[in-house]
Amino acid sequence: MERNIDNIAVEMILEAMKQGQPVVVYGTGTSMEPTICRGDAITVVPCKDIRVGDIVLIFLALDCLVVHRVIDIGTLWGRVYVQTKGDNNKEPDPRRAIEFVVGKVVKIEKVSNA
Repeated sequence: MERNIDNIAVEMILEAMKQGQPVVVYGTGTSMEPTICRGDAITVVPCKDIRVGDIVLIFLALDCLVVHRVIDIGTLWGRVYVQTKGDNNKEPDPRRAIEFVVGKVVKIEKVSNA
């Protein structure tokens, strides 16, 4: 199996979270604008409690980590799930098991537009 830079970055993020360390990632898209913009530094920490309104780092697919806001938490077929949505997206993301949440955003440092 070939490992590209994205896979290595995901592995590094997961390892740091497993060790309880904060991780800084950077905004790359527009789904969370204006809360998070391209280039903003986003500090993510491991978390045990997640609430509606929190911004989390979550796997939307096997190799797709995104930073989106939690809009719903519930139980479906005996499993706790979260549903997220980008602030700038019209539609919510699919529900994901709580285990897909990697960490919670605790700080957003905006890029200077100067």
